[in-house]
Amino acid sequence: MKVLYKYMPLRHEFFSDPLLRLTQPYSLNDPFDSKPTKEAIRQKIAFMSDDMGEGAGFVSDEKINLKHSDVKEYLETELHKFGIISLTENPHNLLMWSHYADEHNGIVIAISNSENTFSFSKDGVKTSRIGDKKAVRVRYDNKRPSKDIPPECIFSIYEDEFFKHFALVKSDSWMYEKEHRFLIPTTESDVAILNISNGPYSIDEFEKYLHQRKIDFINVGNKYIFENENLNFPFNNLAKVMNDDVVNSMGSLMFFKRLLPSAIQSIYFGCRVSNEIIEEVIQSVRNNNRFSSNLTFYRTLENSDRFDVDFEAIYN
Repeated sequence: MKVLYKYMPLRHEFFSDPLLRLTQPYSLNDPFDSKPTKEAIRQKIAFMSDDMGEGAGFVSDEKINLKHSDVKEYLETELHKFGIISLTENPHNLLMWSHYADEHNGIVIAISNSENTFSFSKDGVKTSRIGDKKAVRVRYDNKRPSKDIPPECIFSIYEDEFFKHFALVKSDSWMYEKEHRFLIPTTESDVAILNISNGPYSIDEFEKYLHQRKIDFINVGNKYIFENENLNFPFNNLAKVMNDDVVNSMGSLMFFKRLLPSAIQSIYFGCRVSNEIIEEVIQSVRNNNRFSSNLTFYRTLENSDRFDVDFEAIYN
């Protein structure tokens, strides 16, 4: 689809810098999401270790644990290196307005689904083999991918189809969301934010360490913000941060992609957003070159006849 929609709370920071979180699988709201099943892992290991035979792909748990534990861990965790941005086909969904847009106090963003939605490094997404520059439709099923996993996910010398299959299949309980996903390597992040918890170092020691490593940062309260200043430079600021033991010992890193101005087409304000806040947001966006001058705004209204919402254009 050419245009997709993002439900979200009304966060004023977004109107300063339109960042969307790359949510890693272990942080998603569904414990089944992007999690390869035991049987699928067994089949993939059997193929990778050339153990196919009369057992039709069977390899015992004992053999996996003794000889292939590293491969098992790789198949279980490789998707953790990717972040998901979830969008939908439908801006009218009342459940999603309630659950994801702060009970109609939030917003919906209309976003173009193209290779120019975000900026990417020259080869980053392509070389990962798993990610894509465009959002891909999620498929729904009442069975987890297991023995009946498509053959191309198993019988391939690469693992990309295996991982993509698990990232793009969800329970049919979620079918109402009509989801499309960007699946993007966290190495392609534009910004990383570290939320400081009770780490082993004092703030002064931590900042001294960052300066010694020549890691640029912005400190806002208990947050440290790291910009990826050059996606095409392999030793950029973010690359220094991602696998740094000291940084990761101080708290949890979250990764974000920045929407390009032309990608943001419209903003829909929930029916509980006040006119005062709407006006404030519009003025903020109009004065920010991270947003297109062609951006359109809509006020959401309760439909008087159906359980639905209508959109009224705001001319400003």
